[in-house]
Amino acid sequence: MNPIDVPVTLRAGRQLLFDDYLIATSELQRIFHRPKLHPATPVLKPETPIEMNGGYCPVACTFQDGVFFDPADQLFKMTYHAGWFAATALATSRDGIHWERPRLDVDGVTNRILPIGYPRMRDGAGFWLDTFATDPAERFKMMVYYRRGSHPSMPYVDYDFDGVKEQYAEIYTSPDAIHWTARGRTGECGDNSNFYYNPFDRKWYYSLRVHAERGRQRSYVAHPDFVEGRNWTREGRKPLVVPDDIDHANLTGEVPSEIYNFDAVAYESVMLGIYGMFRGPQNPDSFYRGLPKITDLEIGFSRDGLDWIRPNRQEPFLAPSQIPGQWDRGYLHATGGVCLVVGDELYFYVSGFSGHSPILGTHAYAGGSVGLVTLRRDGFVSLYSGQSGEMTTRPLQISGSHVFVNTDCSAGRLRVAVLDEHGKDIPGFGLEDCEAITVDKVTCPVRWRGGDLAALPSRRLRLRFALENAHLYSFWVSNSANGQSGGYLGAGGPGYAGIIDQ
Repeated sequence: MNPIDVPVTLRAGRQLLFDDYLIATSELQRIFHRPKLHPATPVLKPETPIEMNGGYCPVACTFQDGVFFDPADQLFKMTYHAGWFAATALATSRDGIHWERPRLDVDGVTNRILPIGYPRMRDGAGFWLDTFATDPAERFKMMVYYRRGSHPSMPYVDYDFDGVKEQYAEIYTSPDAIHWTARGRTGECGDNSNFYYNPFDRKWYYSLRVHAERGRQRSYVAHPDFVEGRNWTREGRKPLVVPDDIDHANLTGEVPSEIYNFDAVAYESVMLGIYGMFRGPQNPDSFYRGLPKITDLEIGFSRDGLDWIRPNRQEPFLAPSQIPGQWDRGYLHATGGVCLVVGDELYFYVSGFSGHSPILGTHAYAGGSVGLVTLRRDGFVSLYSGQSGEMTTRPLQISGSHVFVNTDCSAGRLRVAVLDEHGKDIPGFGLEDCEAITVDKVTCPVRWRGGDLAALPSRRLRLRFALENAHLYSFWVSNSANGQSGGYLGAGGPGYAGIIDQ
């Protein structure tokens, strides 16, 4: 049997069109889209004494960490790096744009959630709101990588401190994101290691930095229990994402590219990943030049959490400005949870470093702030026809009755035909029977004279999309006439009871 004729069981969630997995034939152009900067950016920047860091390396940014929407109290919650190698703090927001620093009873003065304990200094961290937790005391989870130094000034004036690493992290759990219980040390890992949850296989993935022949890359350990999963061995780590020949050969920066960070989350019907791609300069050069390292962000997708593809290798999803003094001059970091669904948009919180130090003038790790970039919901990629064109799916094994699309037809139209699994027309469900869509909407129902799919005896069907000067971002088959997809919502968002669209 021809592979394009092999039926595919349609997983719950919006179906993103980043590859040809669901497509049998297509005349449409695949267009990749980039996010836009929110005008309120930076939404968090160094202001308080702990963030100003004595004037050496002011930092108020997610260094991985995480941003989630908590439906329990209707707040956006962000853990972040407060002062370089200093504190871990909590910020909250009602709209995701204006952030507050609550005074907490941890020390009664600041918004710190973990104590500062020199000579132990925090580095990268991970933060997660576990809406599936059965124990309320473990609703929030955190991982922090530590370094050691003899004096707080070491990170600012002496590069040799960089070798003083503990080579492991500590994990914590909390009922409220404020009061944390240490749950033990992890196995060996590098700095900027973090973690995420994959609901498709119901496992926690520790995303671990390792150094290999091609520099920084990622290994992983997966376990159904967050706490028990921390006890990995070096031999138990497996490759996750590794720099390939394209990365190594294309010198978009000063050195062959490396995978500096990797964050992931379940979004709709797939796992969505963000690669932090390192372009140079290497640590000593960056440190002594007072120049933030150049890292940009690329998007990847996976249907199983292990086999990842980056469909657009021509340009990054987001790149630093490299403008001296600007908040995003360099060293961009994605944030744990990756994105949130806010109305018709996706919110991505991204940290960048300006390199500005009030005392030192410039420093590689100074001026860390948080920016907000937004993207149309499902808007990573669209299938487009400037005149007219069609796309037909493989046979789809479906369970719902209502077809929806995310489309921009404001300058044209889109129609959909339902075919049997062999590609033959079904009376009442042809293109001529479809009510033409001529709007720009992220959730738009498709209607036919023949009714909805419940009227059809077979659950194995093909869909043919006919576009005229229109973009198709996603489609899905819902059990509800209101269009809930049943898919995952990244780090959640206002209006949802959890991280599933239901």
